[in-house]
Amino acid sequence: MEAGEENAKKNAPLRTIINVLDIFIDAVRHPSVEPIIFLVYIGWTFSSTLQSPAFYRRVCETYYDGTNTSCSPITDPTVEDEVQKHNAEWSLYTSLAYLIPAVFADTIIGAYCDRRDRKVVIMLGIVGITISEFGFLLLFSELVHTPLWSTILFGVFAGCTGFVAMIPVSCNAYLADITEENDTLMIRSGIFTIAQLLASVIGTVVAAAVNWLPVTIAIDVELGLFAIAIIYVLRRIPRKAESEDRAPTLSKKKGFLSELKQLLKEGAYSYVKKRPGHQRAFIFATVIALMITNMTSVETRISVVMNSYVFRRTDKGSLQWDQEDLGYWNGSGYLIVIAGTLIGMYLFKQVLHCRQTTVILIAIASTTIRTLVIALASERWHMYVANACGLFAGLIHPAVVSFMAQLVSTEEIGRIFTLFAISCDLMFIIANGVYSNVYRLTETWLPGFLFFFIAGVQVMVWLLMLWVHIKSIMEGVSDRRPQPPRDIRKAISMIGTENPATYESEETEPKTAPKKKMSIYDHALERVAEIQKRNSRIDENWWGSYQKPAKYPQGSFY
Repeated sequence: MEAGEENAKKNAPLRTIINVLDIFIDAVRHPSVEPIIFLVYIGWTFSSTLQSPAFYRRVCETYYDGTNTSCSPITDPTVEDEVQKHNAEWSLYTSLAYLIPAVFADTIIGAYCDRRDRKVVIMLGIVGITISEFGFLLLFSELVHTPLWSTILFGVFAGCTGFVAMIPVSCNAYLADITEENDTLMIRSGIFTIAQLLASVIGTVVAAAVNWLPVTIAIDVELGLFAIAIIYVLRRIPRKAESEDRAPTLSKKKGFLSELKQLLKEGAYSYVKKRPGHQRAFIFATVIALMITNMTSVETRISVVMNSYVFRRTDKGSLQWDQEDLGYWNGSGYLIVIAGTLIGMYLFKQVLHCRQTTVILIAIASTTIRTLVIALASERWHMYVANACGLFAGLIHPAVVSFMAQLVSTEEIGRIFTLFAISCDLMFIIANGVYSNVYRLTETWLPGFLFFFIAGVQVMVWLLMLWVHIKSIMEGVSDRRPQPPRDIRKAISMIGTENPATYESEETEPKTAPKKKMSIYDHALERVAEIQKRNSRIDENWWGSYQKPAKYPQGSFY
């Protein structure tokens, strides 16, 4: 017996690798949303890399056209400082143009399609970014040559479709809909993240290699890839089927506004409903951590402010980059994140068996260190060291998806991520206003101050997740327990039974004692009381929803 157990432990890593490979091969043979994100991000990163210096030059020409000032490259320090400020301003204007309407669009489209059809949300997101990029095509066209403010108009129309933020969020929600096991969901989510990062590597590196290509041709290629992605969604992503075990909550005869109101109420309820212990606070804290980390990734990779930072030429310590330097740097950064995601998923989850919250803390720390090195960078190699520090930044997405699956039911994951997209839009509005103005006000005396500021925000988020990590351990969240059966009849048959290996620390009744028959609700209350007694939790604040089970006689455990 002992020899068999030792052999089983030795072979466990090999079985894990085989299991991951099986899931990976299945994802390749039967892809779902991976090709969508792959096509969209190849096109977006390819075009954005070549657009960045063109937009920077266009801002300069807007304010200094007709003068003897050189805009390609800028050689006057005073002119460069002004262009840097104006570039940050236009970054804010264009971002607000699509983010503000996207908040309302994501609310309506996301909530409605959460019940009806996720493919519509994904497709509208692609249509939105297509409209936005068409506006930039007209801006850079020598024939049309529209003014800068025209991009704001196209941004408004693009925002009305939900824009690009809805694509990865809706794809993750779709994966949660079709994947049953939590561990499998984390691996599939990791594969999805790798597909997104691999597309970014290819897009940025190819853009750097063909940096001589006119920006209008680059946008044409991008729009062609978006068209292929739309065709794929139409042909391969099925309409969402109504769950047979979901009780109908809405009458088909109700109007759209009434149904929308109910759907939004259900989505909001997934966040605010009373849950055992501090799980409601865990959901809020984890969502905030993911939003902040997403914003940091955008601001330190493909944002207009980031482009302004690396394009500086006249002041001391400036990097003096062009689109070729930017493309190769971003490509190496995404490649490092892919390697870190693969290594981290195996090392932290399969070998070290870390909790999801531990993985989230590692990812946030990796992102924070990377941002600090960028703030201090004055040489080309400093920026590549920063990318190396961000090795495990990509672990945040699969870890959050898996951690959420332990906090809420499978049905609620989609609702949480739908509202997450809406929250992201609101946070991006705030972040763009704050980050753009911080850079504009501090660029002349310390260009890297913005990245120190972002790193400080990341540190606060890390401390928040540290609290989640500690409290989740105290409350028994993330313990390795048998997955509950999805069949409600099997679930009912298990009421009143426990697996002794699962709760070793709990007192068990003698075998001769008759088992007490109880309802699902009574059993749930008893389990909450036992967990609270074991962890000695006595809190009376808002974060704790379940200090005293008898306090909620109406069944708020569910």
